Amino acid sequence: MLLSLVVASALGGPSETRVCPEVATLSDFEAAARAGEQAFANIDLPALTRAREIALATVPCLGDPVTPSIAADFHRMMAMAAFTAGDEQLVLAEFHAARRLDPGYRVPPEVAPNGHPLVVLYEAAALHDADSELESVIPPLGGTVVIDGTVDGLRPRGLSAIVQVYAQDGLLTHTQYLLPGDPSPRFGPVPVDRERNRKRHRDMLISTGGVALVAGGLLTRARIGENRILDDSRPLTQPRQAQAANNAYYWGAVGVGTFAAGLGVYTVVTW
Repeated sequence: MLLSLVVASALGGPSETRVCPEVATLSDFEAAARAGEQAFANIDLPALTRAREIALATVPCLGDPVTPSIAADFHRMMAMAAFTAGDEQLVLAEFHAARRLDPGYRVPPEVAPNGHPLVVLYEAAALHDADSELESVIPPLGGTVVIDGTVDGLRPRGLSAIVQVYAQDGLLTHTQYLLPGDPSPRFGPVPVDRERNRKRHRDMLISTGGVALVAGGLLTRARIGENRILDDSRPLTQPRQAQAANNAYYWGAVGVGTFAAGLGVYTVVTW
């Protein structure tokens, strides 16, 4: 199966479209994350780099929901890769993202002994306050967004995250990895926009109804005038003026009615 997905660049660049040759499983993703940790324990930098690349390539092709524990495995592996690259800020952000999901985890001594700089950074990540502000990732209409396996749809500002998007029918449609500095994506209209649209629709319906009432009033007045003109039992003193006024009412009703119809069509089309 070929999947066309829009994903964020692993290096934080602009979004691009990738075609997945097949759907990746959660087991594939977990294996890559665990392999990265083992590679760090073995001091095997090429294997760690390979595991990181495999995990990043797997993310947009996932066909399964990510669980919090596996998301934590991934963030720890990304922290270890960032550690080997000397990116301390990314190490802290990734470790903090992992600690939020799996607070009971401790770095095994076979991975890094006590006092190792990696362990020091892992403990320091507990004091990281990047999640003091939460950002909503706007879901598609009727759908949901899951962040790192949690369903609240809230992303801690300044931390990396795995975002998964589900359609209204529960189908997983999109999986994306965000670096700490990446903006939170939007997959649907923000609530303010939806409320603004609802208000605009209500106002347009009221306006359409009001214009239609005016058109109906003019047409009614034209029909009353026509009946009066045709009533031979009550001759008019100024028949020409009465006919001219009645024609004005009639054509006014036609014009206003046409406007009401156009406004109604526009309201329906833009609903």
